Amino acid sequence: MEKELFGLVNNKEVYRYTLKGDNISLKLLDFGATIQSLFVNDINIVQSFEKANDYNVRGGYVCGVIGRVANRIAKAKFNLNGHSYQLTKNEGDNQLHGGLIGFHHKFYDVEEIEHGLRMRCLSSDGEDGFPGELEFVVEFKLIGRTLDIIYSAVSNKDTIWAPTHHFYFNMNGPIGHANSNYLKIYADYYTPVDKELIPLGTKEDVSGTPFDFRNGKRVDQDKTELGIYDHNFMLNGEHAATLIGDISNLKLEIYTDMPAIQMYTGAGVEETKFAKEIADRGGVALEPQFAPNAINMEGFDKPIIKANEKKTHYIRLEF
Repeated sequence: MEKELFGLVNNKEVYRYTLKGDNISLKLLDFGATIQSLFVNDINIVQSFEKANDYNVRGGYVCGVIGRVANRIAKAKFNLNGHSYQLTKNEGDNQLHGGLIGFHHKFYDVEEIEHGLRMRCLSSDGEDGFPGELEFVVEFKLIGRTLDIIYSAVSNKDTIWAPTHHFYFNMNGPIGHANSNYLKIYADYYTPVDKELIPLGTKEDVSGTPFDFRNGKRVDQDKTELGIYDHNFMLNGEHAATLIGDISNLKLEIYTDMPAIQMYTGAGVEETKFAKEIADRGGVALEPQFAPNAINMEGFDKPIIKANEKKTHYIRLEF
């Protein structure tokens, strides 16, 4: 494992770590447990910033870890064990991706482990409104052409926890746009949303809709009512998605034990959020997760973690 100074965030040093597999090079930051680059056959398949502070001041949650709870919580509130918790609001009346602090803006303690590294941070009781002091750990293990990302957490109070990584993939790298990537999502149902992108609480069949990726198609083949995709899919099993570069022919298989995956293509059309270089544009976000607002909806797995009980989730990327 290689370690180097990458830059400064709020006058604190940010270090970059390099893991190597079979013609794969993964660079990770201790700020946000961020995947700064992921080269496969010499092609960087994720969106990247070249300056540490860009990950602090620019939008998009680019390839950072997300927590405590990924995606949106309606009205920034939830009930647990008869208590109502008011969370911080950072998207209108709602909370998005953990609130004003979020795990993507934390510094992590790092230790080397077999085939990878372990990053650890602490979220205090009441941070962004969530109950419980929660210790969060994320491990990255790169073996051959497989990257395992393993999340674990322990809280001293009952709370909610649903991590993800906010990947922006482009299997073509700098030689083509992500919109022409070929995508399969192994999901028979998606969750329709309201104008604030909060699920309506129903699961709708993808058949005959722009949300049917079961047989595979270009990312931009169909249009949604939003003009982009920013929707949740309920997975059929642990094989979540396949993404193939139409120019590079690189293939990615995504697996997870979480019940859903978010697809977001806003980075491809809102390029003012990102740098003008080709390598820094046009990613499709694929984020394994619990359903948005699941804690407030019936009929969905709820991301509850009991006091003093360790809980784990994983995302696997196979090339």
